[in-house]
Amino acid sequence: MITLDGLGGAAGPPLDGGAHRLAEAEKMLEIGAKLAETLQLERVLEMALEEAEQLCQAETSSIWELDPERGELFFRVVRGLAAGEIKGLRVPLGEGIVGSVARSGVAEAVNDVAADPRWRGDAGGSFRTRALLAVPLVARGTVIGVLQLLNPVGREGFDGEDLRRMDLFAGLLANPLQNARLHAAQRQQFLDTVTILAEFVEKRDPYTGGHFRRVAAYAVLLGRELGLDRETLEELKYAATLHDIGKIAVPDAILGKPAPLDDLEAEVMRKHPAVGSEIVGRLRNLRHVLPGVRSHHERVDGNGYPDGLAGEEIPLAAKIIAVADTFDAMTTSRPYRAGIAPDEAAAEIAAQSGTQFSPAVVEAFSALFARGELSLARGYEVLEALSPPAGDRPAR
Repeated sequence: MITLDGLGGAAGPPLDGGAHRLAEAEKMLEIGAKLAETLQLERVLEMALEEAEQLCQAETSSIWELDPERGELFFRVVRGLAAGEIKGLRVPLGEGIVGSVARSGVAEAVNDVAADPRWRGDAGGSFRTRALLAVPLVARGTVIGVLQLLNPVGREGFDGEDLRRMDLFAGLLANPLQNARLHAAQRQQFLDTVTILAEFVEKRDPYTGGHFRRVAAYAVLLGRELGLDRETLEELKYAATLHDIGKIAVPDAILGKPAPLDDLEAEVMRKHPAVGSEIVGRLRNLRHVLPGVRSHHERVDGNGYPDGLAGEEIPLAAKIIAVADTFDAMTTSRPYRAGIAPDEAAAEIAAQSGTQFSPAVVEAFSALFARGELSLARGYEVLEALSPPAGDRPAR
């Protein structure tokens, strides 16, 4: 075992008048600049692991994060062959090699894991760990996780130079990681707060219980089918969750009316997108989802509301939510009408392509429906994948 306290046996590449260390320092500065460019947590971690693997030529890598409430380490990001087998694994603080490193705060390279009594074994049979390098991630004097590399390529084990590089690298990574975690937790806290308002709206109208969650589930499936990246999918999730928040201003007599609305009542109801955009606009961290909330009742032919937008004037998030919202409304029963069958609703949505709905979104919807993949179960899985792990969520 090699630790930073004793680098005996470290071979490492030869130094040429400090040129190697200078190049390494320049690389570290470059990595630090990249990590400081974004607060998007998954992007920070993916960049970190990619750079770590290149620096030490490892087969696979991962970042464990510490869940302080449960006293456990969990995988946030895993790369390489072992990902599928170990992704859901959690390790109590102090147990195993990685748990020991998290507790001690001392980096270690273990080149014969089978001989180490702390080794817990591989989770599956398709990947075999022979050597492991684990470095604590320390932010503001507190261990927040562990960076781990497995199996150096073309070498028997990790050496002291690998350990030194990764210790420097962990110092660069820890603070951006902590900042990104705080940012993610803050966004989640805002979402949790406004979700409570959305749930309050639904409790006033017992016939639409669960509507915003179903719309969010369908919306992220459509967004993924359209090729949206993770960050954009997260924004779509927020917008879909909040799309009906403006109904908080609709009188109970209208919101819960067990019959179709008359013209005056319908006019009051049609104000909810604009009211919703006003509410969301007051929440600084959620202003980026305002277009999806305000414009989800616009039509591509220009006959929607509240602004009469048409075609490309309508934000993509709003176009997606419009289809998801309509599909759920059509397939859900109300006191004055029964929900229609999903295939009938899908046919009606397809018939409105180019008039009420965006042709591109309808095409994605029809493709998903034809493959049998437009399901709430799949949508909820995507929503869960977009949510921060428990260690990032604010305590309740």
